[in-house]
Amino acid sequence: MSRRISQGVLVVGLIGVLINIVDAIEAGHLEPHDAFAALVVLGAGGELLEERRPRAAKALYAVASVLLVVAGSVAGVRAWASFFRGTAYDWLDLGLGVLVVLYVAVGAGQLLAHLSRRASRSRGNAGMLSE
Repeated sequence: MSRRISQGVLVVGLIGVLINIVDAIEAGHLEPHDAFAALVVLGAGGELLEERRPRAAKALYAVASVLLVVAGSVAGVRAWASFFRGTAYDWLDLGLGVLVVLYVAVGAGQLLAHLSRRASRSRGNAGMLSE
């Protein structure tokens, strides 16, 4: 993504965060969907920092991932609980719960694949040293 687009996304995301803060103050509580403007801000910030400060960008991406999983899990659990009780639920939150489960599953699969590759490389290096 170009730098100009990332800056625009950052500004729009910050406006969304401010709107969600005002909404939370008026309502008296936060909703899980209020976190998604912050996700946009974290993603755009990570994109802008990628070249100059890659460690900071990785930290922002990690915080965004945790926030996504927490907010999506809360929304999904509420919706699925309402679904199974037969009460009113939001289809968007229901789908969000499914997407978070898939996101976590893909992340866990990538982590396991990385660990497996690392273990096979270390076994290969140990075999070369013994020869």
